Amino acid sequence: QVCPLVKLKTTGGGTVRFNPNLYNCGKVCLSLLGTWQGEKGEGWMAGVSTANQVFLSIQSLILVEHPFFNEPGYERRMNTPDGMAESRRYSEVIREGTIRYAMLDLLKHPPQEFVDVITHHFRLQHHKILATVDKWISEAKASNSTAHAASLTKHRADLATCLSKLVVPRTATCA
Repeated sequence: QVCPLVKLKTTGGGTVRFNPNLYNCGKVCLSLLGTWQGEKGEGWMAGVSTANQVFLSIQSLILVEHPFFNEPGYERRMNTPDGMAESRRYSEVIREGTIRYAMLDLLKHPPQEFVDVITHHFRLQHHKILATVDKWISEAKASNSTAHAASLTKHRADLATCLSKLVVPRTATCA
């Protein structure tokens, strides 16, 4: 039994790197997958490691609030004023890319085999999603990141329109 091959498909056509462990070419860098040199015992162990372990590792180690600090060596700057400012700037690109590519693009052009799952997810979570984007906009304004706040506000309007079309049952896409 060999470790699974994992490829990130949401890259904005190779333009966005959502985390230091997620490359814009689709590579997922994780010791469990053998794509990063980890400590002894962190790699894939045939007969022991599972796909669920990979999913949990991605969720807990990569999909984090401050991905900037996943860059090797940057964790020492966590909770310092300069480190947090750099993390905020790094996250601006990720947040805009998340709305544009992981939400809007997925809603407008869902992979055919996942249309029902994607539609159902966004239909159920649309209030939480918009609340999260509203929080991001507030944070951008509070940090005087005017251009970022404006970009998020524009994308939020597009997202709200798209999500409103999903409220009606049997609507497969927002296009």
